[in-house]
Amino acid sequence: MTDFSNTPVTIIGASRGLGRTLVQTFHELGAQVLAVARGQKGLDALTKDFPGIATLALDAAAPDAPARVFAKQTPRVLILCGGTVPPCAPLPEMSWEDFSANWNADTRMSFQFLQAALKAPLPAGATVLTVTSGAMLNGSPISGGYAGAKKMQHFLSGYAQKEAGRAGLDLRFLTLSPARLIPGTDVGNIAVSSYSKYNGTTEAEFLAAMGPKLTTQNAADAVLGLLKDASPGGNFAVSLDGVTALA
Repeated sequence: MTDFSNTPVTIIGASRGLGRTLVQTFHELGAQVLAVARGQKGLDALTKDFPGIATLALDAAAPDAPARVFAKQTPRVLILCGGTVPPCAPLPEMSWEDFSANWNADTRMSFQFLQAALKAPLPAGATVLTVTSGAMLNGSPISGGYAGAKKMQHFLSGYAQKEAGRAGLDLRFLTLSPARLIPGTDVGNIAVSSYSKYNGTTEAEFLAAMGPKLTTQNAADAVLGLLKDASPGGNFAVSLDGVTALA
């Protein structure tokens, strides 16, 4: 896929961070963008900044979310980058509800939308790209079940690709993991604040130790590259060195 003009592109988690950058990127490429997010205020800001996009306010983990989204637009490209901000506390200080928050939001969203993409199904040639996290590679000790929830998104995408093959569906499922946290996003900012306190450093020291920063535009550019070139079932990470395949 090399030309996105007039392509129906649906972005879940569109009002902030990488989702917002993806809205801008696809809007500039002439796509028919549907921006989906929980908060109407954030969506209103998107329509002001990017005239012509469509929006839909809903909780992507709600049971009827896929049906409502697909009733609004049948996407050629569906990007799942929504989720909830992880809890940031040491394990002894968490409740089970804290620990499981990302399973009940991020992972449930993926489960429902990937299942709906197969059962509807989405049109032949469609791609579903799930944005996970580099936390799934190395863990994240003060974010509860976040790393595991993101790893499960990775697995779910692979399961969906296998089911598409079994059913003879021309659908492509991909994942992309930013290899490091992205400062300036909600998750990135909370991680910087929380880990600097946890490690006994200042935020400036923590950021300096990270070195050059990954940006949402780096990740958005990686998304475009994967949509153009990636084979079905691929899993990838993006860093400042570029995009690499994951097992």
